[in-house]
Amino acid sequence: MIKNGEIMSKFAFLVGFKEKFKNLFSDKKKSFIFVFVAIVVVGVLLVSSYFETDSSKKQIENESDFSVLEYSNNIEKKLQSMILSVEEIESASVMVMVESTPKISYLTEGEETTETDEKGSSSTKSTTVVFEKNGSVYAPIVVTTLMPKVTGVLIVVNNISASTKHSLLNSVAVVLNIDVSSISILQKN
Repeated sequence: MIKNGEIMSKFAFLVGFKEKFKNLFSDKKKSFIFVFVAIVVVGVLLVSSYFETDSSKKQIENESDFSVLEYSNNIEKKLQSMILSVEEIESASVMVMVESTPKISYLTEGEETTETDEKGSSSTKSTTVVFEKNGSVYAPIVVTTLMPKVTGVLIVVNNISASTKHSLLNSVAVVLNIDVSSISILQKN
């Protein structure tokens, strides 16, 4: 139970604090300096947050570009290795085209607000991406990365029989889950 004496001492503290705060701003010069410093601090915080976000976006873009190139190169190497293991094929070159950049989903936090007025209730939902500090850069937390779909394959091989070419065409279509029309096999002399 709170006693009257405790309430009065807390109230006296607040009144004393209020008086000190008024005295601080009674001098116009002190008030101007305080407001000026506050504006400068807010400005610096806004500018620094803009540059941190911008650099983390560039880092994310560069990482996804690198991973797409690495992804397509990896597919090319695996296909070339498998193609060269076929008895009739002595040499092979493979080029793989992909759809675009990976589709990355980030960890988000959601907030739902419900407001009631005369007409009824309305709700709004907002989500924000969760960031983590990695060294001096803030980066979003990645939940999943879906690599891009393969859209086309070009294979150049030595002279092979029609049946081997047909088998190769169907095998690549099955492995990459693409249509046969997206695969081209050329023969070199």
